[in-house]
Amino acid sequence: MNEPVDQGHLRTHPGRLFRKYLYSIIALAFAALAISTGFDVWFSYREQKQLLAATQREQAASAAVQIGQFIGQIESQIRWLSRLPPELSTNEDERLNAIRLLRLSPAIAEIAELDSQGREQVRVSRRVADRVGSGIDLSTTPAFRGANESRTYYGPVYFFGDTEPFMTIAARGAGQSPNVIIAEVNLRFIWDLVAGIRVGNTGKAYVVDRMGVLIAHPDLWPALRRSDLSSHADVRAALDGVGPPSGGLIKQDLSGQRVLSTYATVPSLGWLVFVELPLSEAYAPIYASIGRSTFLLVILLACAVLVSLWLSRRMTVPIQLLTQGARRIGSGDLGLRLAIKTGDELEALGDQFNLMAAHLRESYATLERKVTERTSELEKARDQALAEHDAAERARSAAVAANETKSRFLAVVSHELRTPLNGVMGVLQLLDDGNLGEAQRRHLATAAASGETLIALVDAILEYARLEASAETLETRDFRLGQLIEAAADLMRPQAVDKGLIFDLACDATVNTSVHGDPVRLNRILLNLIGNAIKFTPRGGIGLNAAAERHDDHVLLRITVRDTGIGIAPDMHERIFEDFVQADDSIARRFGGTGLGLAIARRLTRLMRGELTVESTPGAGSTFTLEVPLRHAANGIAQGALPPPSRQLRVLLVDDDPVNCEVGEAILKRLGHHPTIAMNGASAIELARDQAFDVILMDLHMPDMDGVEAASRIGKLGLPKLPRIIAVTADVSRSARERLAGAGIAKLVGKPILINALREALEDDKAQETPTPQLAAGALIDLHFLDDQRELLGAAQIEKLHHLLAETGEKLIDDIAKAAATGDHSRLARAAHQLGSAASALGLVRLFERCREIELAAPAMSPVESENAARELAALREASMRALDDLLQPAEQGPIN
Repeated sequence: MNEPVDQGHLRTHPGRLFRKYLYSIIALAFAALAISTGFDVWFSYREQKQLLAATQREQAASAAVQIGQFIGQIESQIRWLSRLPPELSTNEDERLNAIRLLRLSPAIAEIAELDSQGREQVRVSRRVADRVGSGIDLSTTPAFRGANESRTYYGPVYFFGDTEPFMTIAARGAGQSPNVIIAEVNLRFIWDLVAGIRVGNTGKAYVVDRMGVLIAHPDLWPALRRSDLSSHADVRAALDGVGPPSGGLIKQDLSGQRVLSTYATVPSLGWLVFVELPLSEAYAPIYASIGRSTFLLVILLACAVLVSLWLSRRMTVPIQLLTQGARRIGSGDLGLRLAIKTGDELEALGDQFNLMAAHLRESYATLERKVTERTSELEKARDQALAEHDAAERARSAAVAANETKSRFLAVVSHELRTPLNGVMGVLQLLDDGNLGEAQRRHLATAAASGETLIALVDAILEYARLEASAETLETRDFRLGQLIEAAADLMRPQAVDKGLIFDLACDATVNTSVHGDPVRLNRILLNLIGNAIKFTPRGGIGLNAAAERHDDHVLLRITVRDTGIGIAPDMHERIFEDFVQADDSIARRFGGTGLGLAIARRLTRLMRGELTVESTPGAGSTFTLEVPLRHAANGIAQGALPPPSRQLRVLLVDDDPVNCEVGEAILKRLGHHPTIAMNGASAIELARDQAFDVILMDLHMPDMDGVEAASRIGKLGLPKLPRIIAVTADVSRSARERLAGAGIAKLVGKPILINALREALEDDKAQETPTPQLAAGALIDLHFLDDQRELLGAAQIEKLHHLLAETGEKLIDDIAKAAATGDHSRLARAAHQLGSAASALGLVRLFERCREIELAAPAMSPVESENAARELAALREASMRALDDLLQPAEQGPIN
């Protein structure tokens, strides 16, 4: 029989649910109180601030009105005097009228009456003796001219005797010959008015004129100094007509104290009345209100916390009892029964828990029996599945190992076969000495053809093995797409002609562009497709079409190779791309081949993220379509005929190295300019004095006189037109540019000289940096750079530079060795510079880089380090020249069979 659980066995402790309820209620209460208090404080703050600003504005406006009324009263009195007809009164009458006006208006210190020509008739003054009929010409005074122009003139404020402020007011009378009344008005009234304005306990008011100069202030000293406040942001804005903010402006006053400021404008004068109250006094009521609100918020929050504790406890205790009971039931205590008496849904939930425990207890016995039966069945199934999995894994491992062994075997055997085959081919070539008979030459040709077939077969198997083993990787660089396609077509065209076939090449203009990709693999695919077309076409012709679609991030190359050959059956269109597969056995016997060419071509195509497809009809020929995405070249590669220069220049090339002179002269001629060579700085100065040059290309490191000194001396020759001087150096650092700027050299061209960089430097007159040449760092020879130089200068010029480098390099190595032996650091650095400069012209990267390092480190080298550096350069030059010799030998390449 189930018994209710003893509530004493289930202890309730404040848990996460309790804290969650508590924190939630407190947060809600706090948020409500804080938002309410915050809104109250914010609106109270805004209302108080606007009220303060409104009060100050009223004070400023009242003062401005009083000042305006004061000035207006003076102006009315002056106009009364100017309205008296001068022809009906004598000068004495005018003097008496002026005296009456002085008695009526104590602020007027002096009155002068001028006729329409600006001559003084009467002057009555409190400060000096009166004058009557003096006739003094005052027509050039600002007061007279201002009154005639605008009927009323208000002069600037000035201080008489540096004690009291005055201003000049002039008014023009009416009639045909109006007189002009000029009055000097004491503004002491404005000082008294400003001093009498009460702004809180510590506030003040002051007045500035329309120029921003202080004219009235409770403290007399700032006004007597005529402090200029026009640079203050608030005064400047007010003078510019910008109205004050509705809540006033917070700024610093003349003493650096933060104040709340407002202002009003005096009508007709453009003066500004500013009223300021320190923030500490202005915001004191606001701060008190915030303090009271904060104190009330804390009290209410404390009450909310207490209420939250009580509510959270009441809500969470039954839930905690349910949680603990469920945990014990879940742990297997199915005899437990919960006794929750809350009279709500929680009590109903407790009853459902009790009912669930009873059902679980009844089901438990049945479940244990079923579990025992199912466990036995599952163990048998598991053992069988594991056995089958182990067998499948062993079979897969064996297949992978067998495939890897096959690929390694093919690679090793193919590589080992190449050595004796190359030896055989070499011997066959040696046997053809020109003295053989016709039969012997025929047998020798047959043997050579068989050897070439074997080498092609070995190359195909080796390529297949690399692709099978996933060892083939792309070697990408910038190259000229149109040139590659034309070269492949030119290589295969003789085979087509020998077979009596027509070879048609149609390249769209879009392929005449520079791209970045793997030209070697792309060339291999093209040779295979063209070679297959020639092989399987008995008669007719072959057509190769090429086009390129330019996109934002790549160029899509599309090449189609069409033939009129035997064609391919539809069911073989995909199978011919499989390994060792040809259209049928008769084709293999008739035409030969391994069936690997197209398989390798498609794998290489997909390695380049492209696709190779075929469309063919038996007896009607085939069309192979190659699509390969290629990236845009980082920099366009100059090719073919270069565009003519904007104007032909006379260029003086100054360099002590003959290799660099040869390269520079060839490039300048290729660019369409007229070069002249100077081998040292002294010769350059003489040539610059005797001939007119547009540009001087100056090498910086030369014996006897370096490029900087030569440039400086050329600048002092007093030439009618000084040529532009462009430095040629491997050091393009910021410090080098700053040092050269002092010698009149504003532009640098890096070594080795690239045609695009030199063309930009010569065409552009602006002093800016040209692209720094980037060789393949760490390589013995930069093959891409050497190819570009060979195409730019021609094979004959490259061969000439090769021999010249061999001769000069040997002399420079001897010079370096002697300099190291004698400890002549400057000679060592100079020779290393010359050797590195010459090496860079043919892309000998490692030699160029090491020469540059030794050139910079030479001044600090010890004798032992100098000798080691000399031996290292000699060995590195020897290795570089051997590699260059091998590269400049003619190479042959055939298609994939």
